[in-house]
Amino acid sequence: MIRKEKVIYWTEQINEYRQSGESLAKWCEKNDIKIHTMKYWLRKQSPVSKEKPETGWVSCLVEEPVRDTITLKIKNVEIEVMSGFQDELLLKVLRTLEQL
Repeated sequence: MIRKEKVIYWTEQINEYRQSGESLAKWCEKNDIKIHTMKYWLRKQSPVSKEKPETGWVSCLVEEPVRDTITLKIKNVEIEVMSGFQDELLLKVLRTLEQL
């Protein structure tokens, strides 16, 4: 088959496949065509844009999750403790402040 004949043949095969409504695997098996060959021609004959896609900007607002906080006032020091704090670290800080 010359190149032009191949293109015509595969265009017909692709049209038949698309009109069948069957899955690619089922259609290829039924028509005794290797699925890899059919995929090749589907890719080859799909319209490909040579132009670069247009870039656009989308605005996005990211909100920080609300956290529970407690403010501890010891002497003239304020400590803000947020949810998820490390118990041991807070105890070390409090012990250090006690020594002041």
